[in-house]
Amino acid sequence: MKLCVVLTFVLTVLSQAGAFSVLATQEASTVQDAADKTPKRDEFKRLLERIKSQSSSERREAIEQLADLSDARAVEPLIAALKDPDPDVRASIANALGQLGDKRAIAPLTSMLSDEVSFVRAAAARVLGQLGDAGAVDALTGSLRDSNSTVRGAAAMGLGSLKDTRAVQALISAMRDEAPDVRSAAATALGDLRDKRAVSPLIQALKDEKMVKLAAAIALADIGDKGAVAALSEAVANEKDEETRSQMKEALQRLMAAPE
Repeated sequence: MKLCVVLTFVLTVLSQAGAFSVLATQEASTVQDAADKTPKRDEFKRLLERIKSQSSSERREAIEQLADLSDARAVEPLIAALKDPDPDVRASIANALGQLGDKRAIAPLTSMLSDEVSFVRAAAARVLGQLGDAGAVDALTGSLRDSNSTVRGAAAMGLGSLKDTRAVQALISAMRDEAPDVRSAAATALGDLRDKRAVSPLIQALKDEKMVKLAAAIALADIGDKGAVAALSEAVANEKDEETRSQMKEALQRLMAAPE
């Protein structure tokens, strides 16, 4: 009987000790978590101050570091900073907002499509595509008519990223752009959209400059309409540049292997 009592007492003590150990571990973990978060909070506050620096290079560096923190609290301060007088800083903010991936940035980035500096407009167009909100389709379609070809190309790529077929006709029109880089971007975007309305203009583009015909060949393979096999086969056979021919041949093989 005494032995049973002793054993019961020992087991009770051990059980309570284990419970205390667990609680102590949990408390230590909570304290450590709080300690770990404190430097991050301090760093966040420090970077918010630095985006107000007199030095544009410091502002850009702080913006990039804020984006790297992946902290959604940075979105509103970054949006407010879009009025920065330095276009390099504004472009950096657009990129940072894209990295954070927060839909609150869509409206201010759409407004940036009217920025007076072309590379800022291009950054905004690219990031709008990156954010993946179909609400940006109309604004990006309008940017296909921008006076700067880099912006038009970025808008085309942005529309391809959105994968919204409302952009098909505008992108087909962009296949006639005076700038080959824009025509190439439009072809790539049409391939991303996988819409068969683009097959005919893409076949026509197989007679364009090297970068455009290659983009068109890849887009035709992406769309997978075997009605383009004959035209692409002919383009491959007629291509003089060995590297381009090799890449177009790969696209042809993908197209021929596409499901019916």
